[in-house]
Amino acid sequence: MLRITQQARDALGEKDALLFDWHRVAICCAAAGEISLRRVPRALVEGGSAHRPLSESAPVYAHRMAFAHLAGRDVAVDVRRTLGVRRFTHDLPTDFGLRVSLGRLPATKEPA
Repeated sequence: MLRITQQARDALGEKDALLFDWHRVAICCAAAGEISLRRVPRALVEGGSAHRPLSESAPVYAHRMAFAHLAGRDVAVDVRRTLGVRRFTHDLPTDFGLRVSLGRLPATKEPA
């Protein structure tokens, strides 16, 4: 489940979307990568085959390599301002992509 704070929704422009992007970090293992969250123009991610929507209520997308690891996971998205610059954050571990690649990520909790 993706939870977006009201501050993050307010900070996101009408023509903007949030993207959980996937960055390859290894040459030997095609699946090894890391995830980042960034603001992008909505037109960049809508309608393409490389990005999948994560939320129906907000324009949040994930790269297809990250989507499988994020779908069904409880993720909170917030915004921080540093010297007037917006920076969107998430509550995933800082080494989320590495844990996923190595199979060391705890399983998601099933709803009761």
